Amino acid sequence: MAAPGNSNDDAIRAAVVIAGRAPYAMYTATAVSPLSARLRGPLLLEIGEAFTVRMSRAAVAVEVPTKVVEVVRNDHGDSEMVIAFTDADRAKLAPLLA
Repeated sequence: MAAPGNSNDDAIRAAVVIAGRAPYAMYTATAVSPLSARLRGPLLLEIGEAFTVRMSRAAVAVEVPTKVVEVVRNDHGDSEMVIAFTDADRAKLAPLLA
């Protein structure tokens, strides 16, 4: 996957959705499955934080509720957070995973 800011149509970007604001895709997904996603970016949320994420690749974008289940902190700028998807919303992710 490409690092944030690089142009790569295959990269899956992720943004925290906040009511009244345009989503800012500050994360790049380093792994995505129907169960979870591993996101790398400049801001890590806390374990247990629930939010709506907008995941996009090229012209496909989906918004689903999620929760942070793991935070991996590294010294070299490669820190990531793992988010989990609900059973009810996993089917919405299928277009991104195709």
